Amino acid sequence: MDNLKLWNSVEKTNPAHTKSANVRGNKITAIAPQQQIKNATEQFGIYGKDWGFRAISFDYELINLTGIVVFHGVFFFPNAEFPITSSISAYKDGARTKPDADFAKKVETDALTKALSKLGFNADVFMGMYDDHKYVQMMQEEFKEKEVPNAIDKTWIDEAKKDKSALNQIIDPVYKLRIELFIKEGY
Repeated sequence: MDNLKLWNSVEKTNPAHTKSANVRGNKITAIAPQQQIKNATEQFGIYGKDWGFRAISFDYELINLTGIVVFHGVFFFPNAEFPITSSISAYKDGARTKPDADFAKKVETDALTKALSKLGFNADVFMGMYDDHKYVQMMQEEFKEKEVPNAIDKTWIDEAKKDKSALNQIIDPVYKLRIELFIKEGY
């Protein structure tokens, strides 16, 4: 039994789906929630049917004293479930004069991120690895979309495979290198 199988398959975060954010004076790396949902759907199936929240409730007990609302829910996924909580201010400002109409959506998204992180999703961000610019560069390279040959490239590749001297007909040295790299990569 490989307890880290899921974790290992979802721990790395594509930098294209992150952004720097400032949350109450703290610099953080924020992960695009829709990408997290897509990744979880890829692993578990359809949101709401195969994974998600059930038994959601909002606790308003602290709202008068602190402006805080607490989210309670049960996160479920194939073969398991666990309780999760998260809290958020119901106001946009510290003086509690501007209600935040989106507080419920924000706290549910935060709870989802917390739940997925417990399973290893985007663990590199939560383990502080995104604080190291060298690590982020490595991830940029790892997630870089691999270029594939177009129809013209394929024609040159086929010609070069039949006769290596065909590459000498390519005048542009950059394009010639492109074709040589595709051949080297096995196209």
